[in-house]
Amino acid sequence: MFDLTKYSFVNSKIRAMLSYLLSPAHFERLVEAKDTSEMMDIFKGTAYGVIVERLGRGHIELENLEKELIKEDLRIFRKVYDMFSTKEEKNFVAQLMERYEIEELKVVLRAWHKKIAINLNDYITSDTINFCIDFEKILAAQSIEEIIILLDHTPYKQSLLEAREKFKKQGSSFCLEVALDRSYYERLLATINKFSLSDKKVARKLLGLEIDIENINSLIRLKKYYSLGTEAIMEAVMPGGERIDEKDIEKFYSTGGLSKIVEGIGLVPHIKIKNFDDENAYSIGNFLYEVLLHQVKKVLGGFPFTIGTTMGYLILKRRETHNIISLFYSKALGVKKDETSSLLNM
Repeated sequence: MFDLTKYSFVNSKIRAMLSYLLSPAHFERLVEAKDTSEMMDIFKGTAYGVIVERLGRGHIELENLEKELIKEDLRIFRKVYDMFSTKEEKNFVAQLMERYEIEELKVVLRAWHKKIAINLNDYITSDTINFCIDFEKILAAQSIEEIIILLDHTPYKQSLLEAREKFKKQGSSFCLEVALDRSYYERLLATINKFSLSDKKVARKLLGLEIDIENINSLIRLKKYYSLGTEAIMEAVMPGGERIDEKDIEKFYSTGGLSKIVEGIGLVPHIKIKNFDDENAYSIGNFLYEVLLHQVKKVLGGFPFTIGTTMGYLILKRRETHNIISLFYSKALGVKKDETSSLLNM
């Protein structure tokens, strides 16, 4: 009864917000557009019209468009945050926003480690997401210890503190990034475990699928581009997957074929697993998102009075932003229409 009362107002708002997501027809028009200018004209007639006005007419720098789209995501997340009156749910939405902040922090850590001079305005939104982080000072830091001190007021401090010795030994920022991601999912799982039984069940399933995707995509990248042993690979595995545990990851890694990886999470029967091979990792990534989006739509069509409706909407919104950014960059690079369409998951 409490869940019904708690979610009645929030769900009515979320259902209305779902209607503002772009339809498949909108995406078809974007794919068919002859250039990015025509895509922006199509954009004007959608919920993103305000972004078009903000960027103005004429040539659009795609980096600026990407930043504006991420800012719009964060605006939506904050709007959803304000809908809740209960502490646990507000904390959960705030933690979901940390994903954006962690990605910015990882970019800056890479630049710091490689001693690359970058213009921060090209890489971060310039807005405080959850915590006030002085990225300029991080870039200018003389040691990892100095960075850890600069993150003293954030949950990211402990992550880097635990990875510090490994970073010094390996000389790679990869272990720092893994530590940040691992801590992020551990904190989300801890918050979910405080939910009611119905909320915990649906949130755990959706987050578990996202973790599965994160682990499999990481495995594909590491296996394809890096010469790492099984032990090093296993250190990058995030905890809390829904269908795949660490033993599965280790088994998949030792098989040597990407088709075996996908076969282990064959949740959508009509997908032809045999078509996946080492040369089409992007198709595998899209398949993985189809699995997640299939579950999201199932949640949205089911019992509405759980955190699943909110979580499902935020997953769809984040994926929509990813699709839009991919489309604009593909169009600017002259990617063929059929190849561009294959990048999308809706």
